[in-house]
Amino acid sequence: MSTIKHAVIAAAGLGSRLGLGKTKCLLEIDGRPLISYLLTLLEDVEDVRVVVGFQEDEVMNAVLKYRKDVIFVRNPEYLTTSTLASYWLGAQGVREHCLYMDADILFEPASFQQFLTFCDQHLDENVIAVTKAKTKDAVFVELTEGRVTHFTREQEMENEWANLCYIHPELLVKQGDSVYQQLSLFLPLTAQSIVSYEIDTKSDMEQALLSQIARDDRYLSGCHSF
Repeated sequence: MSTIKHAVIAAAGLGSRLGLGKTKCLLEIDGRPLISYLLTLLEDVEDVRVVVGFQEDEVMNAVLKYRKDVIFVRNPEYLTTSTLASYWLGAQGVREHCLYMDADILFEPASFQQFLTFCDQHLDENVIAVTKAKTKDAVFVELTEGRVTHFTREQEMENEWANLCYIHPELLVKQGDSVYQQLSLFLPLTAQSIVSYEIDTKSDMEQALLSQIARDDRYLSGCHSF
């Protein structure tokens, strides 16, 4: 059982780059919405919060098919704010380290569990998940002795920011350009590798489907709809 108590999923965005006319967390993979895969991985986390905005009713209905005790947080300014605002809103009232993740990521279950275990062992550290660079328009990370020392979009590097972190809410603010730019203020931060696929574009989606991660036994056996 994980000792991590809180998790925030940012699911308020438009998903316009994917071009499917719906928010990315509702993208169906093998007949299940993408967000259900995250809920499977968070089954042992007692306080899960989903920040909604675009198509909020559809997102809430989809989530409730897989987990009934989720707390929904509205981001009414989702058109003019970044994921940073959703993270900040979702963590209101939390006074200890919390998991934060975007809702458009497909994580390899074993590596996600390894990330949780690492965070369990470093409960007072702020941890950034990094993955092998593969997505279009990636935020690359520079690593030095197991720590993130730089974020960049300009210089290609071996690893990219995986849009997953375990940090204290005091590192966040409501107003700002992006999560990674806000976290840049606190570098260096502990890094932990993970296998993941961000789905921003159709090319990203194809890569994720080819990976076969969605057919992992952990996903097939967990988090069935009610």
